[in-house]
Amino acid sequence: MHATTHYSTSEGCGNRTGALRDVMMKVVTSSVMQDLDRRAIHGMGVPRVVLMENAGRSVFEVLCERFGPLRARPIAVLCGTGNNGGDGFVVARYLKLAGADVRVHLAGEMDRVRGDAASHLAVLRSLGVSVTQELPSAEIAVDALLGTGAHGAPREGIAEAIGHLNRTARHVIAVDVPSGVDADTGAVPGAAVRADITVTFGYPKLGLLLAPGTWLAGEIIVRDIGFDWSVLPASSQYRWVDAEEVRACFPKRPRDAHKGTFGHVLVVGGSVGMSGAPTLAARAALSCGAGLATVAAPESAQRLVAPRADEVITKPVPECAGALCAESLGRVLDAATLADAVCIGPGGTRLPGAQALFRRLMVEIGKPMVADADALNALAEKPVDLTNRNAPIVLTPHPGECGRLLGISAAQVQEDRLGAVTQTAKRYRAVVVLKGARTLIADGSSSEVEVPVAVNTTGNPGMATGGSGDVLTGMIGALLARGIGAFEAACAGVYLHGLAGDLAAASLGEHSMVAGDIIRFTSAAIKTLEETE
Repeated sequence: MHATTHYSTSEGCGNRTGALRDVMMKVVTSSVMQDLDRRAIHGMGVPRVVLMENAGRSVFEVLCERFGPLRARPIAVLCGTGNNGGDGFVVARYLKLAGADVRVHLAGEMDRVRGDAASHLAVLRSLGVSVTQELPSAEIAVDALLGTGAHGAPREGIAEAIGHLNRTARHVIAVDVPSGVDADTGAVPGAAVRADITVTFGYPKLGLLLAPGTWLAGEIIVRDIGFDWSVLPASSQYRWVDAEEVRACFPKRPRDAHKGTFGHVLVVGGSVGMSGAPTLAARAALSCGAGLATVAAPESAQRLVAPRADEVITKPVPECAGALCAESLGRVLDAATLADAVCIGPGGTRLPGAQALFRRLMVEIGKPMVADADALNALAEKPVDLTNRNAPIVLTPHPGECGRLLGISAAQVQEDRLGAVTQTAKRYRAVVVLKGARTLIADGSSSEVEVPVAVNTTGNPGMATGGSGDVLTGMIGALLARGIGAFEAACAGVYLHGLAGDLAAASLGEHSMVAGDIIRFTSAAIKTLEETE
């Protein structure tokens, strides 16, 4: 199940520009959302009972949109005793008024429901709706058990209700966050609801976009609940990558354009037995709009690179034992003078000579750069100071490479991907792309205390194939070569890479995809962006 995010307000999406678009792109933690609630209540005078009303009505509206007429249809609403349960009571009231056969479960004692949730419970009961501790069964169920403030494994009664809901309901709509999913980290420490749709309020919650929680959230729909966003902007270092910002990287080409208009990408890598990696990167750069792409590879590998891509320029460089080495430096630096961006590392080997060369290139080439694969291993083995570079650098590690950069295991990286990408970006003062399901992009290039982090929502398991990372390297390199900022280029490259992979999977299936298929569907991905404007 792949989560997709939709944003709508009570007035519709509007033109997706300015302040509204900034809202749409932000992702918040539970503490930020709680602060916004407090500011709305105490600063704007919006009572919590009204916010709860708006939240519950939003969920009811989604139920109507997705499941049609609800009259006489059995619908279970499972509520906790906190504010999330209060939202559920509102949903149940609207269902009752719509003529649905609503069945409400309360996971806890009635006297534990307090405040505004208790007010909505009282109104619900006044309509004759029975609220019991019996676990109801229905084809459609609403999960209002736990909200964004819940952390850790659900207690026994809640866990039992979650298990019952997962076993008996065919369609599950979660209120704000699936119960059992940590709203800040996406962690699932115990029982958790498997939702088809999650209706979340104000902003997407970070945990809804991070694995494994994102796989339980289903389709994510973000609804406004009555905030004036111009008065209550969220202060958040997190955002998700949306199609509009990627589309902006592909403006209409001027009529007098030539190949030099769109940048020249140099790919430095390759070795005996690994000539395909730099070839894929260069082909991907061209598919992503670069005007020119050159591969600088060892002489023995260059003979294999040249026949694989007619459109790619190849430059043989001196080698040592079939790999790049110190003797390659002069020829590579000469080639870099003609390039607008440089990608280093694909297929470069971990031989000492190649590793030393990659470290020198990071320091001596003053062009926007993408470092991947063996260049990352070189950096991990003997870190060099990247802070004095006069051009940006993007590092694109998979979990194993990220672990080496941090001196920890790949498993530790996967346990806290958000922390790992942030720490790596800060340590190396670079833009870092942590590849994998829900790729994360962090910008540590400045001295800001809070590192901006973007979450990508495109891509699929079919892309877990050799060479996929090389394709991403070339795509980001192409965007850098066109003068796009490093963080923006990394975000757009990751999104487009995933979108091309999604189109490839839709056409070919996930099981037999290869990296070349991502390149083959890149033009369709760009066309899709243009057509959805």
